[in-house]
Amino acid sequence: MTLKDKWLLHSVLMLVQSWIEPLVYLQTTLDHYDHAPEMLVNKTKWVSEKLVSLEQGVVALIKKMLDEGTFTTTYNEQGLFQYDTLPDMLESVMRDYTLLSCFKKDAHKMETFLKLLKCRQADKYNCA
Repeated sequence: MTLKDKWLLHSVLMLVQSWIEPLVYLQTTLDHYDHAPEMLVNKTKWVSEKLVSLEQGVVALIKKMLDEGTFTTTYNEQGLFQYDTLPDMLESVMRDYTLLSCFKKDAHKMETFLKLLKCRQADKYNCA
């Protein structure tokens, strides 16, 4: 594995780990909206679960490819309780919109990094 491949995996892991807690917080705030669309609530929960699954997969891939056990996940439920107090509803909606917008950008980065890594591993000579 090249240094660039290690950087890609590490970058994906850091992006994934940085988004787990904010998405769980988003789930919590959506539960407090009077008319939050059920589809949005369900999709947010689904994305949070998939993100934790992606984190576990990236960690397993790192361990396998590097043959090391030094990477650990950072997700823990104790960190979730710092969000017990909810801000004003309008402020909360705006913050949640910004959070989703930023997550979309980072999710695209993760997808691009993983596609590049896959390409490098499958065809080392034809991947730009």
